[in-house]
Amino acid sequence: MSAPLLDVKESPEVVLDGRRVCIVDDDELYRARIGLMLGQKNLRTLEAEDTNALQAILDRSMPDCILLDYNLVSENGLFAVERLRQRYTALAPIVMVSADETQRTAVRAFRAGVTDYISKRQLSLDELSAAVKRAIGLRIREEARELELERLRRNTTFDDLTGLLTRHGLEERLAQVDQVARTRRRSYGLVALRVTRIDEVLDRFGIVATDRTLRAFGNKLRDLVRSTDLCGSWARGTFLYVVDAVDSPAGFQAVVSRLSSQTNFEIDLASAHLGIRVVTAHALHPDDGATLEELLAGLEARLEAETHSFYESAAGAADWVLLPGTGTEGGREEATERRRERRMRTLKQGRIYLDGLHSTIDCTVRNLSSGGAGLRLPGPTAIPEFFRLRISESGAIRQVRKCWHLNNDLGVEFLPA
Repeated sequence: MSAPLLDVKESPEVVLDGRRVCIVDDDELYRARIGLMLGQKNLRTLEAEDTNALQAILDRSMPDCILLDYNLVSENGLFAVERLRQRYTALAPIVMVSADETQRTAVRAFRAGVTDYISKRQLSLDELSAAVKRAIGLRIREEARELELERLRRNTTFDDLTGLLTRHGLEERLAQVDQVARTRRRSYGLVALRVTRIDEVLDRFGIVATDRTLRAFGNKLRDLVRSTDLCGSWARGTFLYVVDAVDSPAGFQAVVSRLSSQTNFEIDLASAHLGIRVVTAHALHPDDGATLEELLAGLEARLEAETHSFYESAAGAADWVLLPGTGTEGGREEATERRRERRMRTLKQGRIYLDGLHSTIDCTVRNLSSGGAGLRLPGPTAIPEFFRLRISESGAIRQVRKCWHLNNDLGVEFLPA
């Protein structure tokens, strides 16, 4: 039973000759039978009786495709897929082979991340080889798409998220600034700015909230860029400001001070109001480096030191970012969490209901408030935007909306009954 959505037409560019397929099944005779069938298509086969033996093979060399039995003696095939996906970032496509022909099992397999799903019953050579070819072809197209996207990202001058220069565009312009400065023997300055807590925002609120935070900072930074200067994204959460021509160290220091004092900002994310601090470091050419490489290396070291100092401080060690303008009567700022709704940290069993209550997924409720909850899934799973949730066996089934989803964690909003 193959998935219609993955029924990709066999492409002439996918050649099976010499491809390596690893057969994972606890039945030695069945492994041998499948190996003989694939050999007729000039495929080279490897065999593993369980996932431990499979991992030993994958640690040595990744095959082109994995044929995985759904019912292994040692563990369920779905759990095996989850474990493999966590262990290997470039895992080969998996075709799951099972005697279970129910649609529910197939859906669970695809949600776990398998590329195709075929039945063991009356399995023919044509069906088996076609599934392997589809899986390999899909992986080839995915890799080609990623390479093309990466090429486009490298050649893009401006970042759509922040409206600032991309690293590629910034590196090109910075090289020109450095060349002119050395030719004309003049100075230029670099200021590195790092948005702190960006990883915490990602962990707690998801990728959409992280992008909102970086977009807000980009908007703020664009307002501070002078017409003679350059500014762009250097790494996720880190930005580089280039002062093209420095008249004097005092003038450069004034720019640094302005950026340091005016780049902190506040943002509302879900039910939290956060104050985001920005740490800075600066370097001046040629005082802090004779070459561009030396200047950037020194700047990076200073930024890491400033970042370390921030996280060692009271502001950095606090559970939430310090909010500008909050403090005691003595003027000392204190860490504050400002939420519109109180959130309780909890660990409760939950159950997700899909397909009109016919399909269920167990989960753990980690955070709970009157407006929503944070859930952890047992493994990578596709979850629709709207579904039903029961918290504990005695709880009512509630309609919820998915607000964010990252790896095995997602946040939901409770909808009116």
